[in-house]
Amino acid sequence: MRVLLAIARSGFVGLALWAWVACAWAVDSRERDIGQFMHRAWTVRDGAPGQVTALAQTADGYLWLGTPVGLFRFDGVRFERFRPREGGDFLASAVSSLYAPPTGGLWVGFRYGVVSFVDADGVASHYAAGSGLPTSTVYALGGTPDGRIWGATFNGLVMLSGKRWRVVSPTMGLPGRRARSLMVDREGRLWVATEEALAWLPNGGEHFTVATRGIGRVNRIAEAPDGSIWVAEDDGGVRPAWAGERDPDDMGPTLRLASAGLLFDRDGALWMPTLGDGIRRITHVRDWPRQVIDATGSVAQRFVERDGLSSDYADAVIQDREGDIWVGGTRGLDRFRVSRLTPAPMVSGGTDFAIVPAQGHGVWVGSKNRPLMRAEAHSMSSTPFTETITAASRDGKGVWLAGPSGIWRMKDDVPSLVSALPSSQYTGVQAIEGDGAGGAWVSINRPGLYHYASGRWAFDPLPPMDGEQAPLFLHRDGRGRLWMGFARNHLVIRDAGRDTLLGPGDGVAIGNVVAFCEGHAVDWIGGELGIASIAGTDVHTVHTLGEPLRGVSGMVRDARGDLWINAAQGVARIASDDLDHVARDPAFRPPVELFDFLDGLPGTPPPFRPVPSAVVADDGRLWFATTAGIVSIDPLNVPRNATPPQVHITSVSTDMGSWPAMPPLRLPARTERLRIDYTATSLGMPERVRFRYQLDGIDTRWRDAGSEREAVYTDPPPGHYVFRVTAANEDGVWNEQGVELALDIAPAFYQTWWFLVLCLAAAMAALYVAYLVRVRRIEEALRARLQERHAERERIARELHDTLLQSIQGLTMRFQAIANRVPAGEPLRVSMELALDRADEALVEARDRVRGLRTHTVDSRGLAVALEKLALAYADEHTVPIGVDVRVDMTGMDRQVRDELYGIAREALHNAVAHADASRIDLVLDVEGRDLALHVCDDGRGIDDVVMREGREGHWGLRGIRERAAAIGAEPTIASRLDGGTVVSVRVPLERVFPHRGHWLRRRFSRHRRR
Repeated sequence: MRVLLAIARSGFVGLALWAWVACAWAVDSRERDIGQFMHRAWTVRDGAPGQVTALAQTADGYLWLGTPVGLFRFDGVRFERFRPREGGDFLASAVSSLYAPPTGGLWVGFRYGVVSFVDADGVASHYAAGSGLPTSTVYALGGTPDGRIWGATFNGLVMLSGKRWRVVSPTMGLPGRRARSLMVDREGRLWVATEEALAWLPNGGEHFTVATRGIGRVNRIAEAPDGSIWVAEDDGGVRPAWAGERDPDDMGPTLRLASAGLLFDRDGALWMPTLGDGIRRITHVRDWPRQVIDATGSVAQRFVERDGLSSDYADAVIQDREGDIWVGGTRGLDRFRVSRLTPAPMVSGGTDFAIVPAQGHGVWVGSKNRPLMRAEAHSMSSTPFTETITAASRDGKGVWLAGPSGIWRMKDDVPSLVSALPSSQYTGVQAIEGDGAGGAWVSINRPGLYHYASGRWAFDPLPPMDGEQAPLFLHRDGRGRLWMGFARNHLVIRDAGRDTLLGPGDGVAIGNVVAFCEGHAVDWIGGELGIASIAGTDVHTVHTLGEPLRGVSGMVRDARGDLWINAAQGVARIASDDLDHVARDPAFRPPVELFDFLDGLPGTPPPFRPVPSAVVADDGRLWFATTAGIVSIDPLNVPRNATPPQVHITSVSTDMGSWPAMPPLRLPARTERLRIDYTATSLGMPERVRFRYQLDGIDTRWRDAGSEREAVYTDPPPGHYVFRVTAANEDGVWNEQGVELALDIAPAFYQTWWFLVLCLAAAMAALYVAYLVRVRRIEEALRARLQERHAERERIARELHDTLLQSIQGLTMRFQAIANRVPAGEPLRVSMELALDRADEALVEARDRVRGLRTHTVDSRGLAVALEKLALAYADEHTVPIGVDVRVDMTGMDRQVRDELYGIAREALHNAVAHADASRIDLVLDVEGRDLALHVCDDGRGIDDVVMREGREGHWGLRGIRERAAAIGAEPTIASRLDGGTVVSVRVPLERVFPHRGHWLRRRFSRHRRR
């Protein structure tokens, strides 16, 4: 109820819209009979409450229905029982009166002394006996421009003062003890009917003026357009009761019918629902002064249950802001709406209507089973002529009629027989067209085309074609050409006696050709499959936007040049500008405005005959025939609805419940299906209301919802959203402001930022653990490979020691024994001793190599012990002093690092012993910065630069040192001088040497930095 409240509060805007709608509504309703209104009834089968006792329309556009079982509201599509959002439920259920202030909200009066006010937000305030309200029925409620709220009750007139009600005291001059009805007129005066008098109170006044005491039990008060005051009485009927200085009897008739409702519409017509005799309507009440009309009187228009009214017993009547009339009765709700197409008041039971313009205005209507009639926009008159008419046309000489009994001419509005039909093979007169010279062409099915002239018939042969030779339509254009349409896409144009046949090969593709309309640049034909344009002999099918037009049987152009087409979907209009565009570009798809059953079109156009089913009357009014009646429209004055629909968001629901559409709206976590219901209060044609919506945060553009009144989103993520919806009425007038609703969807714990952070942390931790596990596995795999490698080296060393070295040792011993037999001093003995010395040196070197292959000493005793043992062994064998200085704890050393450092030290010691001729060798192992450093120093001969760079031929010691260092990520350095010895240094990062002693390393580094 909040939407567009500001517009309702703006008096100028409201009056402007009211005036515009009133003018548009009065365009065609002034002379209509009540039976020519579009009527719709809602009963309990349609969801309506059973009995409607009061009606009102609030500023938000909702229609409110008071019933004995509660309060309902209606948006044109759905009935909804209303319960206040806040303030508790109503204190009673039987609604007796409703009042909708122009500023918004709704006053509700109940039986037995209860009044409630529902504000624009749906919050209710309740008043009962405790607030000073009498414990009696509230018959009527109203508000005066001075801001006072009044109530008519069985115990008198009451007024709201602050938050309390008080009974109007006798000092205000209101006679009587019971206020049965009240009304506020256009000048702001309050009119009150009591059991004694009808009195009025000026706006802001404090004293009543008695208008008349001659009244009965008044149920309703209404103001006529001329300012006179009318009353509806239980016993006296409906009559004017006050007219100022004038005599009330001069203001209109008295209707002797019991009524509880009374309404003068914007056109000045009087609507009166009766208590058991349907509805009465009088268009010009002052045309019948001093006349008494009873229930059987014919002056007042009647609409009763047999006409479709939901109930003959009706209590309430109002006119909404769009001009529609609403009536509430004992069985439901009824609406009367001015349709754009005005149905002619036809005699029931008629069928197959042949229409032709009458002289001046209106049309002649011939039929298969009813007398010839003349139809005007709001009336119908019959003639004594009862012959069956199946074709009609008009030329410069007058109106032609044709049927099974012959052809007729209209003379002074009376049909005169011209001739009987010339053929005994009659099966139907399809078309008739005057030749402009007093004769006529007649298409008779089956024989074909005949020409009547000078009192004689002549068969008129046509070009050969497939199918029947009888034209489906005949039309003589302004140039004197005769157009003839045939079945199966054939068209014949006769110009000056020469026939031109156009068929499927020439572009005719609209099926049976049954309609023609003369144009400016091009002409138009229509048939069962659509319409086509013809320029000379060029035929182009016209494809319109939207649903293709089908079943065309009539086409006319209005004074503005717009093309009107009677098609199966309804009456279609194509604007003249679009027709010109089609003439320039046959591929252009023109838009179409469609008028269908919602606009008052009964039935569908005839598929074959009588045709044409659309004609233009002399006054410019367009007429269309259908299978169920004929309708007309003034093309220059089509009723339009300029009031944009007010839009409302009614509810929000998810798979976990429903919520009112009131901010702030917070939806729970894990919302899987979000449904937002909305509506628009356009009550005239709610079927044509179109919606579009957008959910900011999900939708990047507006969604066209058509007529759907809900938006559904699946698995919306948590966050803040704004839902916007707008609507357009049946004439495409959009509510540009629309309505919006902000909502928040709470996140589940697993959708929060802190959970995401925890997940990221856990993922990083898992990745780190996986990395550590992977490194551990790689290390284990490397250790396993090293173990295999060491085992293989030990096997090789064992095999060399047990086989090759033992065999060489045995050979040297045998050779020594042989040498011992040679006398000392002999040259042979000397040579053999030299050879044995070389063999001993080879054995020593071989033992060193075998010792290098066996690494179990390092594995079992640690690097420091292994280096000391290695130094002792070399010192004993080569008598070179070797000093070992280990300055670091070797616990936790990586086995590969240990083995490679041991191999580097052994190779460096061997090189120093074998090639340097050193007098001392020092081996130092210490921590330097973040590295573990191994230094092997000697004071012997240095290494030549070429040997340092390329190595000694056949020796691989230096290369082996570099390769072992690279295997553990170390940096080897070999510094040598030819006169100053050699230093072999290797630096290994401590993280690589001690992979499991990170804490110890950090402490050592920190101490190192402090130093």
